[in-house]
Amino acid sequence: MNENNTNIPAEPTPEPSAVDLHIEKLLNGGDGLARHDGQAIFVPLTAPGDLVKARILKQNKNFAQAQVDEIVEPGPGRREAPCPYFGQCGGCNLQHLDWVHQQKSKTEIVADCFTRLGKLDVSGILEPCAPIGPELGYRNRIRLYASNTGPYGMMKRGTHDVVALDQCPLMPEAFNRDIMPWLRMMPPVEQVVIRMDEAGGWVLSAYGNPARMKIMRKMVGALAEGEPPAPGCLGLLLNNRPVWGRDYLVQTVGGHKFRVGLQSFFQANLAVTEEAVSTVRQWVAEVESRGELGSLLGDLFCGVGLFSLTLSHLFKKVVAIDSDEHACRDAVNNVARDQTAKGKVTVRHGRLGEVLKDTDLASAPLWEQSFCVIDPPRTGLGEEGMKHLRELKPRHLVMMSCDPATLARDAALLVEAGYRPEKLKVLDMFPQTSHIESLMLLTKQD
Repeated sequence: MNENNTNIPAEPTPEPSAVDLHIEKLLNGGDGLARHDGQAIFVPLTAPGDLVKARILKQNKNFAQAQVDEIVEPGPGRREAPCPYFGQCGGCNLQHLDWVHQQKSKTEIVADCFTRLGKLDVSGILEPCAPIGPELGYRNRIRLYASNTGPYGMMKRGTHDVVALDQCPLMPEAFNRDIMPWLRMMPPVEQVVIRMDEAGGWVLSAYGNPARMKIMRKMVGALAEGEPPAPGCLGLLLNNRPVWGRDYLVQTVGGHKFRVGLQSFFQANLAVTEEAVSTVRQWVAEVESRGELGSLLGDLFCGVGLFSLTLSHLFKKVVAIDSDEHACRDAVNNVARDQTAKGKVTVRHGRLGEVLKDTDLASAPLWEQSFCVIDPPRTGLGEEGMKHLRELKPRHLVMMSCDPATLARDAALLVEAGYRPEKLKVLDMFPQTSHIESLMLLTKQD
């Protein structure tokens, strides 16, 4: 190195230049789409129709990412966000849009995913997103993280920093009134998960230093016999080990009760879950009216048994399969306690392909006339799941998905395998966020 150059100051990094952008629409994931010099620009926290000044922060091969500096002219659906933490907290990304425009955008996103990724025209069967239940206060589950300042909060957008909260408008009033203040008195831990039932009861699972167990036991031991640690509290756990009370809630959907352990998945919006169950029941009834309904229901990725219980009265036999042992344990318990499902539903734990190898489940004629409900994780069925589904050849399929991109991909593969899309419904399971739930009915063509 030339020593004469050691004192020469480095060139300052230039600030990203501002560009004027018009937001055309929202993309899957919630970013707004604009174009500049022929290139697609993704801009978070924007609304269709917005005119904005933005800085391009990252340049990729096929698109760029930008950050808004100024809203020059708001689009027709833009509003003041109802949450004071919006924009910092990473929990929501659509609060700046009114609810009508949120639902309109979600419907358009689903249609776009099927057109671009699935190469399928669903315009004739797509039932648009509609308001069901409240747009705020609908969630029954939240995960909070310890902040440097003490109070718990959510992750800041795009970082691992924590935005301390004293409320969350997506949670019920009882959470903000009773639980959030109580959390400040609890021995500090790294994170907490709170689940609530429809009556306002709740269970808290804390995660952190095991030494907190002794402190928490001492805290609840000082209470009068039978007195909860806080209003509505039904149970406390630390690192999934019981400290006080119970480790599950009971939720009611479709006239059936479900025991849901803290380690089992259950939908966070009960009103929209009711709508999902009602919709699938209606679709089953329509299939039956055509004389096409078989005697077997396959509930694949069954979870705690949501569809197994709520549809069991419509079938002679139900086979429920899931790879999650905690969910299967709850499903077995739920079936045993349900008078309609008891003796009719068989719950099997394991991967789909392994379970289906069992000789008592492998009857081809039975499955080829079956009605299957499939509720896979966000990644969709994948190659393995699609392989087993093609081997089963169920006559009717309902797919429930929380990602329209993977749903469109899976639906395209099913069309190649001889299925015809009949119905597609968009559900606003998560208002104020870009997450989209969809239901789709497909029928095997003769």
